[in-house]
Amino acid sequence: MGDSLTLLLLGPPDLAVGGAPVGIRSAKSKALLCYLATTTGPRPRSELAALLWGERPDANARGSLRLALSELRREVGGWLDISREHVCFRGGDGCFVDHRQLVGGSTVAQALRLWRGEFLDGVCIGDAPAFAGWLEDERRRVRTLLRELLVEAGADGSAQVVRLARIVAGLDPFDEEAHRLLMTSLARAGNRAAALACYDGLRRRLAAELGVAPAPETQAVRRDLVPYAVAPSRLSLPVPGSELVGREDEVRRVRELTARRRLVTLVGPGGVGKTRLAVAAAAEEREVAFVSFVGVRPEAAVTTLARRLGVDLSPPRPALDLLLSALAGRRLLLVLDNLEHLPGFDPVVGEILRAAPRVRVLATSRRRPDLPGQVAVEVAGQPGPAAEALFAARAIRAQPSFDPDREAALVAAICAATCGFPLAIELAAGLLRAVPCAELARRLGVDLGLLSATGPAVRPRHACMGTVFETSWSLLGPPERAALAALSVFGGGCTLAHALEVTGTTPQVLVRLVDHSMLHLTPSGRYAVHPLVQQFAAARLAEDPAAQEAARSRHAACFARLLDRHATALQDAADTEAPRVLGADLDNIRTAWACSDDPAFLDRYWTLCLRLRLYEESAAIVRHRLEETVHVPYLRARWLRMAGVSAYQLAREGEAARLARAALDALGEPLPARPLARAPAAAARQVVHRLRPPRRTDAAGPEAAEALSLLARLAYHQQDLPTMLAASLRQLNAAERAADPALRAEAYANFATIARIAGRGRLAGRYGELADRALAAVPHPTEAANRARLARGLDQLHSGAFGAARRSFAEGRARTLDPRMAENCAGMLAETALWQGEFAEAVALFAETEELSVRRVGGDDIGRHWCLAGRAEALLRLDGVPAERIGEAVSAARASTDRRRALADRLGLRDGPVLRTIQEMRLLTASARLTLHPALEVRGGPLAEVRGALVRVLALADGLPSAQPGMLECWSGLAELLWHVRDHVDRPTARRLHAFLTAYLGRNPGAAARIGWARALTLAAAGRRGAAVRAAGQAMTAAARLAAPYDRRRAADLLRRLDRA
Repeated sequence: MGDSLTLLLLGPPDLAVGGAPVGIRSAKSKALLCYLATTTGPRPRSELAALLWGERPDANARGSLRLALSELRREVGGWLDISREHVCFRGGDGCFVDHRQLVGGSTVAQALRLWRGEFLDGVCIGDAPAFAGWLEDERRRVRTLLRELLVEAGADGSAQVVRLARIVAGLDPFDEEAHRLLMTSLARAGNRAAALACYDGLRRRLAAELGVAPAPETQAVRRDLVPYAVAPSRLSLPVPGSELVGREDEVRRVRELTARRRLVTLVGPGGVGKTRLAVAAAAEEREVAFVSFVGVRPEAAVTTLARRLGVDLSPPRPALDLLLSALAGRRLLLVLDNLEHLPGFDPVVGEILRAAPRVRVLATSRRRPDLPGQVAVEVAGQPGPAAEALFAARAIRAQPSFDPDREAALVAAICAATCGFPLAIELAAGLLRAVPCAELARRLGVDLGLLSATGPAVRPRHACMGTVFETSWSLLGPPERAALAALSVFGGGCTLAHALEVTGTTPQVLVRLVDHSMLHLTPSGRYAVHPLVQQFAAARLAEDPAAQEAARSRHAACFARLLDRHATALQDAADTEAPRVLGADLDNIRTAWACSDDPAFLDRYWTLCLRLRLYEESAAIVRHRLEETVHVPYLRARWLRMAGVSAYQLAREGEAARLARAALDALGEPLPARPLARAPAAAARQVVHRLRPPRRTDAAGPEAAEALSLLARLAYHQQDLPTMLAASLRQLNAAERAADPALRAEAYANFATIARIAGRGRLAGRYGELADRALAAVPHPTEAANRARLARGLDQLHSGAFGAARRSFAEGRARTLDPRMAENCAGMLAETALWQGEFAEAVALFAETEELSVRRVGGDDIGRHWCLAGRAEALLRLDGVPAERIGEAVSAARASTDRRRALADRLGLRDGPVLRTIQEMRLLTASARLTLHPALEVRGGPLAEVRGALVRVLALADGLPSAQPGMLECWSGLAELLWHVRDHVDRPTARRLHAFLTAYLGRNPGAAARIGWARALTLAAAGRRGAAVRAAGQAMTAAARLAAPYDRRRAADLLRRLDRA
């Protein structure tokens, strides 16, 4: 059992040993292996014989079982225990069965990663009714598991729940509860149109098939489909560790003000109690979000607010725009705490109030924000009775034997010395654990002669906190002082482990700091220091520059190690733990980065920003490094390329291309102004590399390969084929100078796809094998490996390896950090289903991709155009779909496409003339095919519209380059249109269409089945019956080879029709 065994049974069965397909030829032997892998314990031979050969006599059934077990023993014998009476599947290390993973208990995310389709999809053994019964029971069991997962998750609006709901609803089109969850999730994700379409489809199915209306609960969900804004999640107010004492009048006043005015600011010195007052005033609000800006750097203020409000930052727009869009329709009280150090954030608050008319802001600050229309409330220290009550309450908690009545005079004097500041009072009360009340008063500098005075002593308020802090500091031992000073370097609190690592202290010392109220433990389990105490402690640390430098260095090293530990997981979008852990310490990572000059720290911090969708921050930190003098060319090239990737994610494609070219310039390897000028030399070098693979690696190779990869992607989006070809060729040679197998895999996979497009199938196959070998050597997920999977999937799709294409696209989608690539992989999964004839699955996948696209561009339908056309094409292939539903998809695709063209310049879209032409061809063809729908046909048929579409599409096709011959469904649909009006179209038109189909097939062997019967239609229309019969027969053979039952049926039907003619 040296090789691993992988059995993928959720979807069409995919069985592999050591990554190579299992060589089991018998369908029943495969079915037997699948049965054993999904059942537990030893299975009697009699049971297995009856399962698959129960229709035969017992002796024959047992003989057939022996032959099947012999084949299994030869291929996977190491994973089976076979005895005279029983057969048992042996799992364990090195064995992966997706069905077992799902049944054994999984989350929504895990189930989605496993799911490729129905259990043993496509498996049907007609002469084994016992197996058929077991298969149906197991499929029902899997559906139930998925349904239970969905119901447990609820309709939270997340992309994962939407996808799971689509799967469950697709498995049972009459499951109203699943459809209700799908509708609600879609609405909460901001896709109300899709939610309404979901209800409408369910209503029509129930009426047509069962003659009933949706249940009252479903109709209620439809009525409640109000426009949900993609808005921030409700953030709970902080839970105070003790009750609020003596602020009743202030709380009432602030509540009255926030009810009438949209901007109220609590202004006062540190420690006066602004935060506690704000929290108490907001406690009765139904919709409230609290965001603290303690320790937040100015450049991170907007993204901090957006992240803490749950705003999706993945669309390629500035974070402020996304924040304003998310808040625009929201009714909310925003409590913004500690804004004093962020004067540049004042205009942002003004923008929020202008863009979101139902949002109110309650802010706290030591300074008055520069904003018109605000109401500023001065927060002062508490008056004598309230301050004394607060001191008494806190003193009793610290020292239960304390008697406030007996010490009333001292309490009054101490409260006067604190100026009534709640923080100072709480710190002073905490000191009673260490000193008696009279000694505390003396240490605070109270004039005991004033104890009998009628009023409190007055001192400058800025001195009050300083005096209390100095008193607290003096009562700390040297270990506690050193620890508190070191804790001042943290930003945003810390865990116990990090506190011990940076301070070099012990848990007992931290406990003593908690006892002295200098440190507190939050409900989330993190340690925090009050900002004012932290400020005083930092001043103490600064008195010893050596100690300050050492603390900062330990802090930077601590978070460098944290990033190192999660470096691999950061590259894998399927790992959700790393962003959760690192996101909690983002402020600390920001602080540590400012003290670190390690390039690896920047790499990982930048990757974390990409993972958290903080694209503007990712660009800013790289720009900061580039502003410094960088003498090492490969480092400068790396940072230029990283800046280019950040620009690419922000849809600044011109800037991204400029930065990628600058990276190549920094390496001394510029891309020529005429990209193809050096393409022959690059191709010749690649020929030499195949004969004599390069042994030399250098630091510049990976950076050049990454920069060229970015340039090639940008050129593809802009349909700049010369630049794409030149960049891909040079990427190929640069990647071979790198030690990274993922970069080589990407380069090989890209070249294989280009060779396939160019009609060089053998060359594509050779480089595809190189890519697969390189991918197998990749030790952990990387973006280069994910890009390689996307490119491999494209080549596999066009070559007809549909199962391999599905795996490549699914893994790329699950693991990539790049939302655009995840969207591309989802779209290609839909295309793969379309090519293979799985049209219902294609409809669902196109709808999912639409949601990803809309989310990526910030909720605008302009991103749906391509997928809407694909969904319409898939619906046209399904039986029983109402014409209205197809028409809605075609109309929506046309509207989205037209709007995209109209706004292309303003939005900086780069579709390119070729893509626009192909989309127009698809829309014209789909619209004409819709007119042939039985519900729309009128007497005489839509002859003129069909003929007009044929003429216009063929004219558009004349302008396409040979390397981009259009789309499968466009060409096969045109053939059907031609056949429908064959008596009214001349033969040259048929021959012309046949030439286009033949050219398309030459570059896309995977289209052999559908294009095969489409060619047969055009040949028959041209009067070439014999050639048509041969083409239909070839289509049937190709359909069997490609496992495309739909196309096999179409070719067979056509053959029967031609035989009758």
